[in-house]
Amino acid sequence: MNVLDWILLAIRWGHALAAVAWVGGGIFYLMVLRPAIQRAQGLPAATTREIGVEFRGLVSTAIAVLLLTGVILTVSRLTEDAVTSPYVAVLVVKIVLALYMFYVVRFMRRDSYPEEPELGNSRWQRVRGRLTGTTALLVIGVAVIGLSDVLDGLLENALVS
Repeated sequence: MNVLDWILLAIRWGHALAAVAWVGGGIFYLMVLRPAIQRAQGLPAATTREIGVEFRGLVSTAIAVLLLTGVILTVSRLTEDAVTSPYVAVLVVKIVLALYMFYVVRFMRRDSYPEEPELGNSRWQRVRGRLTGTTALLVIGVAVIGLSDVLDGLLENALVS
């Protein structure tokens, strides 16, 4: 391995770590923290707000790392000879889903993340609330991580062929 390979390995590691921190934090929030808060019959508003502020900081850092490393890794992969059309198709789906998550967190849920947005009375408001909720973002995040494994498999198959 040359120096560039080691640098790309570090970038891949940072990319994976940022994704795991965000999605893992979401899993912890939904499966451990929120049920514990509900069983304890709530926490003081200031504590809940501070938890949200800290988690938002983690997510914002993860988004910055994912964007920077994602661009580098995409350019690196797309310049390889072994890239196939299915690889590009899966990569596009992964990027679209990731950008949707970034958009929701950055522009649609500025004040409430990780808390659920208020579901309105109209059908559109309920659908929008469900598509931008913590659970929806977590499911999409898990799908994005799964697509990373699909991409690795596609690349490995192309290298063997």
